[in-house]
Amino acid sequence: MKELRIVVVDDSPLIRDYVVQMFAKLEGFKIVGLAADGDEGLRMIHELRPDVVLLDIRMPHRDGIDVLREIRKEDSQMVIIMFTADPSVVLEEICFKEGANYYLGKTEILDLIGICKELSTTNSHDRKRKSHDPERRQ
Repeated sequence: MKELRIVVVDDSPLIRDYVVQMFAKLEGFKIVGLAADGDEGLRMIHELRPDVVLLDIRMPHRDGIDVLREIRKEDSQMVIIMFTADPSVVLEEICFKEGANYYLGKTEILDLIGICKELSTTNSHDRKRKSHDPERRQ
């Protein structure tokens, strides 16, 4: 199994630390970058070229949707998991329209492991866009 390289972009140090701790115990995954805002995240994503980006929506300097748009201008294969403390159907639709692969509320943080395990066993062309909200799963 190929090691999945992940960048986490979230303004909450608690969330960043929690994600690092979650993946530290698992084989096949490596957190290669942590960013606290959209500008820093975009620079890191360009530099590190991760397989997966966990991207908060509401952040200082540049929001996650703007970062998503910038990534999609250059890379259609990178997996983008949008992550928000305030999930809504409207935000979810915008994220998927702009090219997100997944949309999670922060209360669904444990779903990240399952998503990443799924991604590590699929080809990029097999990746589907979906919400992990049980009411809206495709």
